[in-house]
This record gives sequence, structure tokens and C-alpha cells, in this order.
Amino acid sequence: MKVILAACAIALFPLSAGASDFGRAAVGTAGSEFMLFDTSARGIAMGGAYSAATNDSSSLYWNPAGLSQVPRLSATFLHAQYIAGVTYNATSVAKRINDSSVLAFGVRYLDAGAITRTDINGLSRGEFHPRSYLAELGWGQSIYDLSDSEVDVAMGVTVKYMHTDLLEHANAYGGDFGVHSRFYGTTQTYDVSVVIQNLGIGQKFDQVRDTLPTRLRFGGGVRPIKPLLLTIEGIAPINDAPYGAAGMEYTVDIQKNIQGAVRAGLNSLTYDSLGLTSILNFGFGLKLSDLSFDYAFTPAGAIGAQIHRISLSFNLPAKISRRYRER
Repeated sequence: MKVILAACAIALFPLSAGASDFGRAAVGTAGSEFMLFDTSARGIAMGGAYSAATNDSSSLYWNPAGLSQVPRLSATFLHAQYIAGVTYNATSVAKRINDSSVLAFGVRYLDAGAITRTDINGLSRGEFHPRSYLAELGWGQSIYDLSDSEVDVAMGVTVKYMHTDLLEHANAYGGDFGVHSRFYGTTQTYDVSVVIQNLGIGQKFDQVRDTLPTRLRFGGGVRPIKPLLLTIEGIAPINDAPYGAAGMEYTVDIQKNIQGAVRAGLNSLTYDSLGLTSILNFGFGLKLSDLSFDYAFTPAGAIGAQIHRISLSFNLPAKISRRYRER
């Protein structure tokens, strides 16, 4: 655990925050907000309290240490329809390289639709189409030297390249670092995670280079009974006040190789700006053998709209014997 704390301290070193950072006074002081768009309907339905529960290729976004739990091959695709015709798509693929390591790659795309361009006099100058693209590469590693019969430890890292087309063009470069630990109790397991997201170089459209939307995530998860997963998370963004999230998932075996899940979550990020209803998240999932379909619904509060996300994922299990599975 000393090694984990030292690694986190090193990763936190670049966050030499100013007096106004990590508070309401910092709202609007960071760019590249596209980096914060979630990439899994399962995690969104659980309020975004997901960094300690993620275990497939979408870990590339939530916590790269979660990649270490991919048994063999994992692929995820998400589509989201936002208000005002804004669409968002994300896909990722993760492949186990050896007994301890998993490599992953992902792409995200945001299309803001057609926007009318006006000059200083308010006259129309045609339309333009704002778009953002992000490519990322991740690595998840089980740390056997820090693991034993009571705890499993994993670490992960992601590097990102982002490009935005407005009337001008700009690039950003960033990275994430995550740690995940699973503690084995007498009757149940406990998961704990620490993630630092979006460290790096922001975009520069004109004379000033924006700050990346760096944030810290501290998550936990527990299964009080086998079908029920409870998660909690604290998030500290450099351009806003800290906020919290909590989620739950209850799974049911419908038939052999068919499993259903219902999910709900709370996320207090938009409470002040959009009201109480905006913090609610709901969703469900259906797993058919190795293929999963997940849906998440989020009301937009005072805006009077709803946001829908759907994702498909494929998770190929490891090649293990029937005797081992039964254990």
C-alpha cells in the first residue's frame, strides 16, 4: 500500500492548484469538456459511481486499472442523444496480452450539429459544424507483488489525443492514472479505487491555451448480497466544487445464459444549476451469453428534456475448465 500511496502522490504533483481551483469560482476555467463525457450506459445509470466497479473495455475511461479484470477480450459501443441535436458515440476494445496485462484502444466522437454563424453585426454567414474527436490507448496491470490472499491490487494508465474542429482547429494531449484494490472479507469483497483524469496539455484556439478538465475520483463498492452491487464515489474537478455520486445494481438470472439488471444512481454535479430531478439516473441491462445491452435515462431537470444512452458490449470469457468455473 505504500507503493500505491507513493504513486498517487507522484501523479498528484502536477496539480498545483490555484486558490480558485476546485471550487465554484473555477467554473468555466477549463476547456476540452468533451473529455468528461461518460462512455458506458451501465456506469451512467449508476450515477457515475463506477470507477471501483468497472471491469470491461470502458474502463479505459472510468479507471484504466479496471482493464486488468478483462478475462480475454472486451468491446463496448455507446450512443448518446443529447439536447439540441448533439450526438455522441464512443467505442473501445480491450485484449488480454498475458496473465497480468491488458491492452485497450478507444475512440470517441462528438457532433454538435449545424450552427448558424453570425458576424459582429448579427448577420448570417452560413453554417458550421463543431466536432470533436478523441483517441486513447490504455494499459491495465495486475500488481502481484502487492497482492496476497486478502487483497488484489491493479494499476492502469491511459494516454489521449483530442482534436476539435470549430471555425479554428485545436489539439489536446492528456492522460489518466488509476489504482484499484479488492479486499476479501469473510463473507464479501470490497472494492476501492483512486483515479486521476485528464492530466496534460489543453487546447489553444487563439492566444491562450486552455486548462484540461483535470479531476480526481475516489470510489468504493461492495456486494452485501450476491445480486446487489452498491457503489459510492467522490469527485473533485479542478473547474468546479467537489461533488458526490452513489449507485446500485440488482441482477437477476432469467434463464441459463440470460441475465437482467436494474440500476439507479444519484449524481449531485448538476443540483445547483438544473435542480433536484437532474441528479437522478435510471437504467437496465440485459445480458445474453457474452453480449450485453444497457440503457441509461437521465432527466435534464430545469431544461425540460431527457438524455438517453444505449451501449452494447461483448465480453469473451477466459478459457477455463468447468471445474474451475464451479469453484
